[in-house]
Amino acid sequence: MKTKVLVLADDAQTSPSKLFRFINSLDYDIKVKETCFGGYIEGEWGVVEEVAEKVRNLEKNKIFCRDRGFPIWDKRRCRAYRGGGAREGFHQLEAEQKNLTIISKALDELEKEENKKLDAEEINKEYDNIIKRDKKIKVDLFKEIVEEELSSN
Repeated sequence: MKTKVLVLADDAQTSPSKLFRFINSLDYDIKVKETCFGGYIEGEWGVVEEVAEKVRNLEKNKIFCRDRGFPIWDKRRCRAYRGGGAREGFHQLEAEQKNLTIISKALDELEKEENKKLDAEEINKEYDNIIKRDKKIKVDLFKEIVEEELSSN
């Protein structure tokens, strides 16, 4: 059994309730719990990983996942069983969530840079092809000139 925490960046277009409905629409054999920061998913290891991947692709660089050490509704963590209040680690998660917008923007910029590098690589390949083609043309032209000179002599 595996549990994952799903956390939405503050600037995500997806809300926790929309995320909850999306996950339930996938029709996997998992438990889903909506939270103020996103949600939890729980199920067999491979299924949870597959669902987490689909969720992250829903809004790339705005939805973050991490493993959770306790199952959903664990009496040691769930405030419903502990009489209310924030669970241990909630304030840390809240602080981390505030940084997700910055991390999201940084990831977007990295992807743009990678795309620029790919574009540059494609341009370099095309340039190399042009150079090779021009060299071939120059070699062919040279051969033609030499053959003309040889035939005229």
